Amino acid sequence: MTMIELDSIDLRILEILQAEGRISNLELAERVNLSPTPCSRRLKRLEESGVITGYGARINTEALGFGVNALVTVRLARQTPEDVKAFLDAIDTLPEITETLLVAGSLDYVLRVMVRDVDELRAFILEGLKQLPGVAETTTMLILETRKRPLSPTRLPPTK
Repeated sequence: MTMIELDSIDLRILEILQAEGRISNLELAERVNLSPTPCSRRLKRLEESGVITGYGARINTEALGFGVNALVTVRLARQTPEDVKAFLDAIDTLPEITETLLVAGSLDYVLRVMVRDVDELRAFILEGLKQLPGVAETTTMLILETRKRPLSPTRLPPTK
């Protein structure tokens, strides 16, 4: 993917869209001090370049009955392509896993897990995850609080 240069207006557009993804182009244009047509062109450029990959709703998982969120680290016994594929195919069948991260270091994967309660988490780990092919070790961390960390202009690398 090619990196594109972003100016302060582009960064402001991204910042606003992260907080208010359903904002109209007219209101967005007003907030970044542009007329609607140039604002729309910038937005289209950000979408077509892959900077903006989609739009979505933030869901309150507790309101859906999922009171426990956890990060579960996994170390595989072996990392042959076949073993990794078998593991990944198996975790794709587990609806409790909402995100899978391949990581560097002494661990292989970090899984974000969403379940209704601690009993369901226990069953997921002992009867589900630890039974999967290639799983040598797991560690579980309960998520006590999540804070949204939107992308801000100060966190972006400088453009040339």
